[in-house]
Amino acid sequence: MDDTLIRYARQLSHDLNNFTTVVRTYSELLLTELPAATSTHADVAEIQRAAESMVQYLQRVTRFARASSMRRSPVAVDAGLEDAATTFQRLVASRPVAVTATTNAFIGAEATWWREVLAELLQNAHEAAPAGAPIEVRASTTPTHAVVEVRDTGPGFPSSLGNLGRPFVTTKSGVRGAGMGLALVTAFAAAQGGTVSFGRDGQETVVRLELPLVAPQ
Repeated sequence: MDDTLIRYARQLSHDLNNFTTVVRTYSELLLTELPAATSTHADVAEIQRAAESMVQYLQRVTRFARASSMRRSPVAVDAGLEDAATTFQRLVASRPVAVTATTNAFIGAEATWWREVLAELLQNAHEAAPAGAPIEVRASTTPTHAVVEVRDTGPGFPSSLGNLGRPFVTTKSGVRGAGMGLALVTAFAAAQGGTVSFGRDGQETVVRLELPLVAPQ
């Protein structure tokens, strides 16, 4: 990952977070002073919601910038996949998710990071796939790597987008906070010496992660 880009992301996140803190603080104060049944109260509440969304987005930018300093310990691939799928389906009950994961493999990562990367992949597939169409998650191993594929029946990634792993590169328009999900996935893979690739297999879009195996603790 480009060091200049990482330094820029770190500084951008820090500075914007300071500005956002001011907006959040003063909007909270205004909400306590304004009558709840007024249009002004509703307007300020919308400002506060936007500020909260900005905080969550900046947390993702910060994670991207700090991927290289991730603390590593053996993390079970299969358990992370099952946890991520269960959490996702609790939030998006209308989207079936099929998980095939019996690798008993471990990667060197932070467990929280691993779950968040999988959540990003599931969310990306959900936003791309037709309503009700299943998302498939497959896990396998080579002698040296864990291989995880997330498959959906969406239209895929236009070749004109270029490097999908860079921040703010996205197929989505009008979506707040778009353009960081796949960048986080790419940064996570790079921090471990792994790879992420994007392609098509017949009618399916496939995001494929290959991550070095480690011994269980």
